Amino acid sequence: MNRYAIVCGGTGGHLGPGIAIAEELMARNGECLLLISDKVIDSVMLRKYDQFEYITLPAKPLAKNIWKIFETIKSQLVSLYQCIKLVKNRKIDCVIGMGGFTNFPAVMAAFLMRKKIVLHESNRVIGKSIKLLAYLADIIFLPSQVNFKSRSLNKKVSHVSIPLRREMQKIDKCEARERLGLDPHGSVVTVLGGSQGAAALNEWAIQNFQRLNGQNLAVCCVRGIKNDSREEIIGMSDDGNTIRNLFLPFCNDMSSLLSATDLLVCRAGAGTIAEAILFRLPMILVPYPDAAENHQEVNATHVANDGRAIVVRQGDIDLLANIVIECFKKNLKNFQTTPPSDNEHSAVEIIANHIQRMIENE
Repeated sequence: MNRYAIVCGGTGGHLGPGIAIAEELMARNGECLLLISDKVIDSVMLRKYDQFEYITLPAKPLAKNIWKIFETIKSQLVSLYQCIKLVKNRKIDCVIGMGGFTNFPAVMAAFLMRKKIVLHESNRVIGKSIKLLAYLADIIFLPSQVNFKSRSLNKKVSHVSIPLRREMQKIDKCEARERLGLDPHGSVVTVLGGSQGAAALNEWAIQNFQRLNGQNLAVCCVRGIKNDSREEIIGMSDDGNTIRNLFLPFCNDMSSLLSATDLLVCRAGAGTIAEAILFRLPMILVPYPDAAENHQEVNATHVANDGRAIVVRQGDIDLLANIVIECFKKNLKNFQTTPPSDNEHSAVEIIANHIQRMIENE
């Protein structure tokens, strides 16, 4: 039996693909241990996956405040020691790093213990941890057309789309809306700020849901786990119909949420975009302007060039309501919603095949 440690903490964009890979490897009789951060979002997302064992690492991201850099270094060193013990005691064969600040201690432990190392980048801009650890890796998975500047590193690269969790299956729209507590009929605009919410999008939803209700558009907004509990607000359309709007702190049933949606207004994280494409959803993307290395802007531009999305900069968010209404007036026909042709196997199968062959050929 092959044993894997999958480092996937910090954001839903790291954790979701990590869970997908773990599901596939466990289906192939592998043993998987998830290494996550101490962020609340990690433990909340994993509540529904009781088949996985996970361990929280104390690693912290690099602090912007110079006085907290020592705290970061200490947390990374403590995590490195913890990971070395884990790799040794659990007899880990391969460490799979999904990006982010939790990557460093686990990948370095694998390197020091001479174990196989796999890295995965979801975004169309290669993150700092992947760049720094790439020379230690045996295989690196990147999105299509994304490469390193180094030829030697590109020899390790395999291009693949983002692995998605098995639960991501489209269901009947009316059934999905009933599960969430939305009216089964009508049109739904879902506002999604990523796994941790987005203050700018939350504020926009609050300020504009009544105007959208006037056009017979219901709003479902996922505000992030730091916000208050579930809230239902009844609005009214211009022709007198009642409209039920839903504001959630978090949604652990993304299949129902996306199945219930007609138009998705969201940030431009790679995982959210991949799920929207799978569900054939038109998207209006509002990239987070402070995202590392502006990767959300690059993600958004890529899908907009394919006709799958409209990009609205956060500075132009006052125009967003008009754009949403105009999209529905055109019956959302200006969007490309057919999923792109994929390889013979799904992304998660391709990744698992590569990993298994690597270990078998050792």
